[in-house]
Amino acid sequence: MLAFKRNDWTPAQRAHTRRILWLLLVYAIILPPLVWVRANTAVAGYIPALMAVAASLPVLGIFASWGRYVSDERDEYHQAMTLRRIAVATNATMGAAVVWGFLQAFGAMPLVEAYWIPFVWVVIQGMFACIAGRSRRNDER
Repeated sequence: MLAFKRNDWTPAQRAHTRRILWLLLVYAIILPPLVWVRANTAVAGYIPALMAVAASLPVLGIFASWGRYVSDERDEYHQAMTLRRIAVATNATMGAAVVWGFLQAFGAMPLVEAYWIPFVWVVIQGMFACIAGRSRRNDER
């Protein structure tokens, strides 16, 4: 079982986690009303573009937080593992996006909205973190 003890976290990890949680809260607060307005009212002109940018800002903040975390982390092991997770997630996500794009282009798969790509990136990064953590614990035994 995974045990996350906050006392074991580095200062950079604690700050990153706080930033991510705040950004996710903002995202959870602003996205539902934006989706509802778009689905239930006739918005036109520049308003849909502003709504799309507003929905994107917390996600962009999350990406910025990852960059700041890597920059702020002083523990070289944690920094290296984070960079490795980011590299694996980025390569796997881009690979999946390319394959899915060609499948769509040849009519073999339905259109998937591009905003799912960051979600896939985060899921792959989390899966890799779990696998790497389990491997590390097995190595320590």
